[in-house]
Parts: sequence; C-alpha cells; structure tokens
Amino acid sequence: MKYSLVEVAYAALLHDIGKFYQRIYTVSNLNVTEIDTAPLDKYGNYHTHLHSGYTSRFFSKYLNQNNEYELLTSEHHKKNSDEFSKIIRDADHIASAIDRSDEHYDFENNNKKGQFIISRLHSVMSEVDFGTDRNDMTFPLSTLKDMTFPQADYSEKTLQESSDEYKYLFEKFIKEVENSSVLKKKIIDINNYHKMYNLLNQYCVTIPASTFEGKNSSVSLFDHLKLTSAIASCLYYDECQNSKEFYMLELDISGIQNFIYQITEGVSGKEGLTKALRGRSIFVGLITNAITYAFLKLFGLTESNILFNTGGGAVILLPYTDNTEEKVDNEAKKLQKKLFDLFKTEITFVYGLIKLTETELATYQSDKALELKQEVGRNKMRKFYNIIDEDFFFQKINSNNECYLCGRPVEHKGEKCHLCKMIEIVSDVYIRNNNFGILYDYDKLFDKISVIDQIDLGFVKIKFVNEFYSSNNIYYIDSINSFGFGNQKLLASLVPKDKFSKVLNFESIVNNLIQDKGDSKLGILKMDVDNLGGIFAFGLKQEGKLGAKRSISKYVTLSRLIELFFGHYLVEICRDVSLEFNSNIHQYVENQTMFYINYAGGDDLVIMGPAYGIVYLAKEINKRFENYTGNKGITISGGIHIQGPKSPIRFGVGEAEKQLEYSKQGKKHAITLMNTTISFEKYDTILNKVEDYVHFIQQGKISRTMIYNIMSNIRDKDYKQFIYFIPRIQYILFRNLNNKDSQEIFIQMKKDINDISNDRDLQEYILILKLTIMFTRNTEREV
Repeated sequence: MKYSLVEVAYAALLHDIGKFYQRIYTVSNLNVTEIDTAPLDKYGNYHTHLHSGYTSRFFSKYLNQNNEYELLTSEHHKKNSDEFSKIIRDADHIASAIDRSDEHYDFENNNKKGQFIISRLHSVMSEVDFGTDRNDMTFPLSTLKDMTFPQADYSEKTLQESSDEYKYLFEKFIKEVENSSVLKKKIIDINNYHKMYNLLNQYCVTIPASTFEGKNSSVSLFDHLKLTSAIASCLYYDECQNSKEFYMLELDISGIQNFIYQITEGVSGKEGLTKALRGRSIFVGLITNAITYAFLKLFGLTESNILFNTGGGAVILLPYTDNTEEKVDNEAKKLQKKLFDLFKTEITFVYGLIKLTETELATYQSDKALELKQEVGRNKMRKFYNIIDEDFFFQKINSNNECYLCGRPVEHKGEKCHLCKMIEIVSDVYIRNNNFGILYDYDKLFDKISVIDQIDLGFVKIKFVNEFYSSNNIYYIDSINSFGFGNQKLLASLVPKDKFSKVLNFESIVNNLIQDKGDSKLGILKMDVDNLGGIFAFGLKQEGKLGAKRSISKYVTLSRLIELFFGHYLVEICRDVSLEFNSNIHQYVENQTMFYINYAGGDDLVIMGPAYGIVYLAKEINKRFENYTGNKGITISGGIHIQGPKSPIRFGVGEAEKQLEYSKQGKKHAITLMNTTISFEKYDTILNKVEDYVHFIQQGKISRTMIYNIMSNIRDKDYKQFIYFIPRIQYILFRNLNNKDSQEIFIQMKKDINDISNDRDLQEYILILKLTIMFTRNTEREV
C-alpha cells in the first residue's frame, strides 16, 4: 500500500465521524458530491449510509483533506476494490457485526423520523444479566469532563431539542479542531492521530454509535471508532488481512502491593511517607503503561489497540503474522530482564497470548476470555522462567548501607536509592503540575526537548512535558487533565495538600481535618468489584435479542465505564464526603479532601483517612456505584482496617486486604471492619443505630462507660453464651437508665438486645457498640 499504517489507523478512527456531524441537522442537507460517497440501494434507488456524506464534509471542511484519502475513507461502505477502503470496511464490519445491523436504514425518508437524533446512549452495564434486578439506564449527551451517571428515568427530548444538544457539543468539538495546527496539516502522521484520538475521547463517549429504529445502542461512538481503528491497524498486515485472524495479549503486573508499601517507617523516613506512597502508586501505573506501549511499538500500532488498561495490567489487540508469537516472546523476555535489573524480584509482569478468528473477536466468546485468563494464570506460576540464570540466584551486595526509605542497598549512609529518587521525581511532578503530558521515549527521539522532569527505566525514558512535541516516528503520549494529546488518563490521585501544596502526613489528616468525631485513628479502605472476571466472561449473553448479545465492542465499553468510576468519579465522592463532615475543610487543605487516595483504577481502590470518615466513605462509594451501574448483578465489596496514624501503613493495608477477603466469602457485596462482615444491604441500618447511640451519649442520656460494660461482657461470646448474659445486660441498662428521660432509650436498647437471635446478629450488635465507643472516645483506651 502507498498509505502507512498510521494513515489507515487515522482514517478508521474517523470513518464514522459523520454520525456526529449528521445529528446536528433535523433535515439532511448533503450536496450531490457528498451524497455520492454513500452506497446506492440496489432495490430502492436511493442512497443508504448517509453519514458517509458528512464524514466527507468533515474531512474537506475541517481537516483540509479534499483528496483521494478523504474519498477512500468516506466511501468505505461502497463495494469498491481499493485495498485501503477494504481494510476500513472490513474493520468496521468486525467492530460492529453484533452491535449494529441497522445502518442500511440511514436513508433520507427514514431520517425524517429523527429517531437517530433523539436516541441516547444506553448503558451497557444494564445488559449484564445474572438474573438480578437491573434498570434500563441512559447517558445524557455530554463531554467526558461533564459526563454524569446514567439515568433510569431519562425522558427523550424533542427532535429539535435533541439536535440542538448535538449542535452545541459539535461546535465545541469543531472549535478545538480548528484551533489545532496539528490537525490542519495535509500530511497525516502520528501527531494527527494523538490529537484526534484525545478529542474524540473527550467529545464522543456519550454519543451512541448507531441509533436507527430507536434501538438501544450501548456502544459509544468513541469506542466504535477506537475499535475499528485497532482492527484496521491489524488488517494492515497482509497475513492478518488474508486470514482474518488476530491475537489478544493480556499483561498482568506482579508485585504491585508489596512494592507500593515497601517503605521503612522509621523516624528518618516518616516525614516523606505520604509523599512516597503517592509516588509509588503512580510509578506502578507508569511502568504498566511503558510495558504496554512497548508491545504496541513492536508492531507500529497506536493507542487504539489498547482494549483495556489499568494500573495493574492491560489487554491489547495484535495482528496475526507468521512471527507474532515469536516477537511477543522475545519482547517479553527483554522487558522482564530490564525490570529485573531495576527491581529484582519485586516488580515483573506475566502475559497470556491467544489467537482469535474474525467471529471470535467480534463476539469475544466466553471460552476465549477464559482461555486468555487461564494462560495468564499458568504463567503466574513461573513468572521468572524466561530470565533465570546464575545471577538471578546470587546478587553481590557492595555496601551494608541501606536507603532510609525502602531499605535497598545504597553506597552512602543516609541517602536514597535510585528507585526512591525516581519515585520522588514522579511525586513532585504530580503535586506541582495539574496539566501535563507524559512522553514514553524508547528510541531517544526526544533527548533534546525541554521537560518538567524525567525518569529512566532502562528500556524507556519517561518524560514529563508541559508542551507538545511532534515527531515523524511512532511514539506514545499520555494526557493528564487537559494536556490534549494521546491517551486521556483520569487519575484519582487526590490527596490532602496544605496551602503550600505539601502533602499532609497521616497524623495531620486524622487530627486536623475532622473534628469531634471520636478517636483520632486512621482508617484504611480497600474495595473492588465482585466477580469482575465473571461479568466479562458471562454477563453479556450470546443469545437472545440483538441488544443483549456479547461483542468485543461492549467488552471495551464496559471496561472503560468501570474504570471511569474508579479513575474519575471517586474524586468527587471523596470531596463530597469530606465537605459533609467538615464544611470548613477548605481552610486546612487546598483541594477540599480529608481522604488520601493511594490507588484507584481499573476496578479497585485503596484510600486512607480519618476512621470516622472512612466508615462513611465506604457507604457512599457503594451507594454511588449502585446508582452508577443500575444493576444488582454488578456489586462492590470492601474491607476497613483501623489503626493509629503512626502505625506502619504497609501492615495496615495488608490487614485491610484481609478484611476485604472476608467480605468476598459467601454472597459478597459486603463490608468487613473489626473482623465483622456486614452486607451492604444492612450497612446503613448498622450505621444508623450507631448514630442513635452516639447521639444518646452526646445528649448525656447514656454513658460511654455503660456501652463499654455491655460490650466487654459479650464481645467474646457466641449466641448460646450470650443468652446467659441477657439478665446481666438488662440489669446494666436498668441501673443506668432509671430516670424518666431515659425510659424510651431503655425500651429501645432492650429491644435491640432481645432482637439478637443468632451469632451473626450478635456480632453485628457488638460492632455497633465498638463503633459507638470509637466515635465518642476522648481517651487512648482501646476497645
């Protein structure tokens, strides 16, 4: 082909941009030349796929591409023989084989009905079916930045109102296109791709890919464009185009938690603890990205080929070639060796690689999803197999001095190791900059550019930049906030910072950011989505009505929506809960939060904060997640550990993990704290009861001592033993609540005791007593 892979990928990325453009008009206004790009129906003597004409107009009017390149892109629905158009057409068919079969209804008379303008994006989370209650949820039209939760009670607008919404969004999009000098160039290269990919992610995430006949479309236009571009990039390879076979590569980063919390928490390292934790969490994400992009670079692919990417792994679409497996194996071995040189056995990755046919890719069948997971699981059992040599078992240590932050060997006493210095650089960049780009430089393409700072992982230099730098070679770039090029990274990296942008330590967080809420303890919350593998493997049905079938498009959309909750909405939740408990928090921290988001991405999180706030934050996260999914088959579980702010954080996170494991036993969708597991259905009731008891104590109607006496009598008892203590408990109540003002409380607490009928009820009541004591404590006495 005379066109490059990037040119094909760019055309595929924009092949259906006409759908966005088309919906700003209530009546089609294509001219003769534009409408001729659409195929002619062989029976009705009219043109179908009219959006092709608007794609043609977009290329010529806004991108200065009024040429063969534009024509081949916009005419991809026609049955011409050009190889370029055939690749776009084939990729489009694979990406939309299951989700969209209604584009032939895109003709003039049908368009007059306006349903394709009125309909909005249906939430794919509503289609996950495990036999539980689920709502039909709809996303209102918006940008990524302004994207709200899907609505169960969404009411359609009129045709004119719907068109006006599209027009408003499209004009904002076009303004950014017209202000970009990169997009106006006649020559299409990787720079155009990075800019357009970022804009489409901003403006097309709530636009349905197809809406004719009023069908509920649960795949966004962005996800369809992205996937079509990924497939087209693979089909650019002759072997892939001829065989219609592909590879799916899954990466899994190993050792993340141990690495993040591998901090020596002595006196010398205490001051930089919160900063180091934040830096380590971000650092792991950068490693994941660098490994992922390295495999893309191997085949000259773009960011579109990343189907799913979190801080702990990624799934990538690769082309079938005669040596794909060999290339992947060799690259993996090289990268694993580089990681070993840098981290030893602390951080590495494993991978799984499976081949898929065109049909298997389109539907991403359950057996293929399981095959990939099993391949990754087997490789986890031998993660250092490729790099084991004599140096692997023996590393000569040239110094007895240790890094005061992590304990690694260093040359001089009292200094930081090379890794901790890099982590400090990363942390400083994220603290001091709200808007920047991250360049992954594998071939020293950007050695001479100006940078905010940079780190060197051996196989790649990661450069933090505040302006865009172009190159004619393939490179990779992430966009933090509104930088505007490449992958948009929504990082929930919220941490309490003082007026001088210094990260507060844990003692300041628990002592200064929440007042009159009991004991000054640190709460550590760990949560993740229940049965995520099962959701992807079995949640979307392969049979039934068209809108409920599985597809790779829906897999991509579902992955992105779950990641969006943890990487974007979590920040808002933390701020809302912080303001609820401390309306004056802005006087203490510049970013209005009492919570330290140590890690959030993919489908899990780790958050630290004042114990009282953490207990209620877990409740609010679950509530918002339920509202977000609208599906009782998609749930979340959590674990909370409570400790002193000076206690080692790495041990606390380990304990929170154990609490989460308890929640995962049985039916899941639960929260565990103080070794007591509560279903989220009952969590509100438990906390309401705690609030009642706390209120009684604050009013002076009961004493903390009385609550403590009851708790100490029953905390180590099972239900059978508890029965024998009921008279003693009633005596304690009668003795302490014998005045008239307390009679109602006496009756209520007596009822609470009598309602206990099994071991679970008893443990829940003991938890109520423990939390009541903790939330009203003014001494250091432990419960």
